[in-house]
Amino acid sequence: MLNDSSTIIVIIFLGLSAVPLLKYFTRLRFPMDTYVSYLWIYFLVFTIAEVKSFTLAIWILAALCFAALREYFSLVDIRLQDRWSIWGAYLAIPFMIYLIQIDWYGMFIISIPVYAFLVTAFLATIGGDERKGIVFSIGAIYFGLFLFVYCIGHLGYLVRYSTWLASMLVLNVVVCDVSAYMFGIRKKFTWRKTLAATPITVFIGWALSDWAGLPPLHGIILGALIPPLVAASRRTIAFMESDLRIDSEPLHPGKGQIIDNMKSYLYVAPIMFHYVHYFLT
Repeated sequence: MLNDSSTIIVIIFLGLSAVPLLKYFTRLRFPMDTYVSYLWIYFLVFTIAEVKSFTLAIWILAALCFAALREYFSLVDIRLQDRWSIWGAYLAIPFMIYLIQIDWYGMFIISIPVYAFLVTAFLATIGGDERKGIVFSIGAIYFGLFLFVYCIGHLGYLVRYSTWLASMLVLNVVVCDVSAYMFGIRKKFTWRKTLAATPITVFIGWALSDWAGLPPLHGIILGALIPPLVAASRRTIAFMESDLRIDSEPLHPGKGQIIDNMKSYLYVAPIMFHYVHYFLT
């Protein structure tokens, strides 16, 4: 039987699920159209974790990580002989997700920064004898693996703690992204435009603290931390998108759409997770 907090997560998921039907019957175009689709995936994960199985939910998130990493590799100029290293990066996803599934925090925290890095670096040497460009290849592969697998993996670990912790993160990020969209932050980055969302995120952090299992003060602190983290994440990925020439509209899957819709979570997920882990568990 669902409790009140679980019911609200399900209602949010059903509301997001109704958007495509509303578009179809009304023929209206919605702002941030593709963004809603990826938001739907997050709440699919939360809903399944609440009503069915955390294990199934976490592997859905693994599929999203795989899609993001695959899109990133398709945009980066990597040598043919790096294919073994790329396969190693893909295999790091189930390795990390399994550690989350069995709640092995100590191994999870070093899974990508230590073991996956060492293995993918070694695999880059066995695909051929060409040595020129290997430093770039290792750095590019690890950069994508760290951001789109390891950082997003922390969101999955938050779901293990509490689906409302993860939901609070996502809802606050949505507020920041809507603020960014309204102020046209894609055109020109300024910290002020993203930080304008802080009063709302602080309120959400306080309002949801009880359901998320947080003392109200910590909910407020996390609410205040999220906008600057979103701003830092958006700025970092904006530079990466420019270098990878992800600048055309509309964005399509495989051409930067997944990266663009995940970019606001890459700093928030790990830092919020570690805040909760070190101060509240």
